[in-house]
Amino acid sequence: MGTVVYGKSSIDSQLQKKATGLKYVKAPTGVAFKIEVTFDAKVEKAAVKDPLLAKEFEEAADDTISRFVDFVGLKMKATDDLVQKLMDQNKAAEVEAAKKKMNSDIEQMRVSAQQFGVAQVNAAWTELGRKTKEYTKYKIKIGVTIGAAVAGLAVSIALMAASPWTGGASAALSIIGMAKSCVVIAKESAAAAMEVETAVTTLTLQLTAVKKIWATHKAAGHANEVVSAVVAQFLGQAGPNIKDCQNWAYKCEQKVNGVVVNNHTLAKNREKMKAGMSKLHDEFMAEAKKRLAKHPSANAKSQSPKVEQQYFKAVDALEKKIIEAGTKIDEQVVRAKKMEKAVADLKKQVDQLAKSRGVAYKVIDNLLLLSDLAVSGLSGNNLVQTFTDMAGTFGSVAGGLALDRLAKVALEGTVLE
Repeated sequence: MGTVVYGKSSIDSQLQKKATGLKYVKAPTGVAFKIEVTFDAKVEKAAVKDPLLAKEFEEAADDTISRFVDFVGLKMKATDDLVQKLMDQNKAAEVEAAKKKMNSDIEQMRVSAQQFGVAQVNAAWTELGRKTKEYTKYKIKIGVTIGAAVAGLAVSIALMAASPWTGGASAALSIIGMAKSCVVIAKESAAAAMEVETAVTTLTLQLTAVKKIWATHKAAGHANEVVSAVVAQFLGQAGPNIKDCQNWAYKCEQKVNGVVVNNHTLAKNREKMKAGMSKLHDEFMAEAKKRLAKHPSANAKSQSPKVEQQYFKAVDALEKKIIEAGTKIDEQVVRAKKMEKAVADLKKQVDQLAKSRGVAYKVIDNLLLLSDLAVSGLSGNNLVQTFTDMAGTFGSVAGGLALDRLAKVALEGTVLE
């Protein structure tokens, strides 16, 4: 028995032609075709030399190839159209399923085409048997082979659906860092202001007590006794210790100076955050426009305005908080100046008290009339509360700048979603 091969060829070029003009689908490659016919030894020589039989078997091979290639071409075209539709509808995640369905259908057709080829050769053999009676006496064994045919998709589609959004990442991280720093500074300033308010209020109450004590010791020669009595109530201890009183005032002064410096630092950081928001916008939109320009959807290029509009929607609340923080910082500068003056007035009184031994009571009496100034400078100042609120504001900015959240809002309903 002998085996003869008919229609042996690569059908890649035919499949490639069917893929011409397709935007997404790539034709299968490495697809080989052949028909193997095994003849009985008694008829083999005659069959092999029979030009009509060879012609009929080659035509059966060509018909099988043609039908298979046409089917694959139609399937690739239908899938290409479906992918375009999915991309236009922003359903890139469904593209992979469409590709799998295409290849599953092609595989089924490959099996069917091989069976069809066998039937075609058998039909040709039967038909020839009518003309060559000898052929009808023998059976032939037919094998039709079509190599696996797997169509592919453009790699860019899968990458487009899977690649994370990075536009604006560096700017967002910078702003988040500054916002977190501002949270720390604002909390430190609130704590410092609270310490100052507590200390100033305490010292002011003690100075008010001095006025009452002085009223009972107005003799000039009693100045030292008055000072001792003042300090005893001032610090809650038995002996005079004006130096500790001065230390308290000095600490208040240093705390206020720290608050003033912090206000300037907050103002600078806030300006950097404003600049950072501008950079964030530029970086975000640069990536959006780049992706839209490369996107295969026909709708992509017209969606840049929509992305930008939704981006502004995503950052609107954050930008308002940054503006709000700026207003609060300006208010804090004014409040800190009032506190600064209150502490300065208090320190003058404390320092003068330290020099008061042996002076006429009238000098101290006049000095202590100023003690109400310290309290008036802090009354209703809200310095502590505003710093606390500011820490919350900056914290909201830091928490709201997650890039994936911004991208989700900005890209919603577009081909980049």
